[in-house]
Amino acid sequence: MANPVKRLLGKLTRLLLKSFRLELLSKEETVVYLNNFQIDNNSQTCIELPDVPNQSDGNRLIFTRTNAVTHPAYVWHVDDTTQTTQLPYGGIRANGKMLCTDFQTFHLVKNFLGSQKRTVVTYDLLLAPWSHFSDGIIFGGYYDFVMLVAAKLCRMKEALLPEIVAKAVISYPLFQTAYEQEFLSLIGIAPDQVFDSRTHDVRFKECVLGNSGHWFYPNPADIRALKKQVEKQIRVQPSAKNRIYVSRAGRRRVINEASLIDLLRKYDFTVVEDKPRSVTEQVAIYKNASFILGPHGASFTNIIWCEPGAHLFELFAPTMIVDHFRYLSRIMNMNYSAYHHVLTVSNKKKALEEDIFISIPDLERCLDELLGKPEAEGTDL
Repeated sequence: MANPVKRLLGKLTRLLLKSFRLELLSKEETVVYLNNFQIDNNSQTCIELPDVPNQSDGNRLIFTRTNAVTHPAYVWHVDDTTQTTQLPYGGIRANGKMLCTDFQTFHLVKNFLGSQKRTVVTYDLLLAPWSHFSDGIIFGGYYDFVMLVAAKLCRMKEALLPEIVAKAVISYPLFQTAYEQEFLSLIGIAPDQVFDSRTHDVRFKECVLGNSGHWFYPNPADIRALKKQVEKQIRVQPSAKNRIYVSRAGRRRVINEASLIDLLRKYDFTVVEDKPRSVTEQVAIYKNASFILGPHGASFTNIIWCEPGAHLFELFAPTMIVDHFRYLSRIMNMNYSAYHHVLTVSNKKKALEEDIFISIPDLERCLDELLGKPEAEGTDL
């Protein structure tokens, strides 16, 4: 979105919220406002991301050298809640101020539109990890939940005593997915501790908040906290390190996938089909992978379970090239490659949905260089 449009939306949001007698704080103003309540802070980091050649043409770069600067990751424990309430989309209103702990957009106004009545429940301590309208396009997918909700909850848990967490309730606009339920269970959150802020108005004596940082570059401390808490519950049986191809059936699919899979058979790749899997299954797949290849998609969030030295080879459409999995690969001590062909193969309006064409000869040359020429074709998948 262009900066002038962002500025206009910001002005309109502030005017609309002012009509509700609310002052909208920026993220920076929110940090200052909550300063006296801070109980933990994982500091900003700067991680150098090297050049990444386009594997379709080694003389061109897909990514140039970048300094990935994360944001500090805060935890605040607010015990002054005389005039503090939680709004339907998870945000906190405190003393006439609308706090911005996540991403400041027009969605904030949605908290005050509509007439849905919420059930009032009362508890001593509320953990409020997420405040945003999730539309499933801009926000609301697997990556968003894992990085912005589950990881933040793990950050909160590490800042609090276990007995305090056990008595707390968690409220935010739920994603209503099976993976959400499983993640919450894996990080020690019981179902009766969880409320959907759109249907329940949790009244509380104290609340714990955390901020979301850079969307592309989440704080490494959050990822380490999530990885530690989940892997403590999941015991993966080690196997031979697998080469896997992660298929996509919806948007951003490889249009000549049959030919691609025929090629990958020569290098002993296993095809991971695009179908629902439990978190436990996904952890096991990526934990036992030595080489992961596939079109850009949320499944690559799971590289946080990979062992150091594993290799991610990401396929892009020319119109949709983003670097958050390049970043995750770096902080997980993995190798990373990327590819896009010069052709744009569909005329969809949104770059987010563009399909991908792969030059089989180009990719074969790349795999020969990375994996070595196969002596013979692999067995059937």
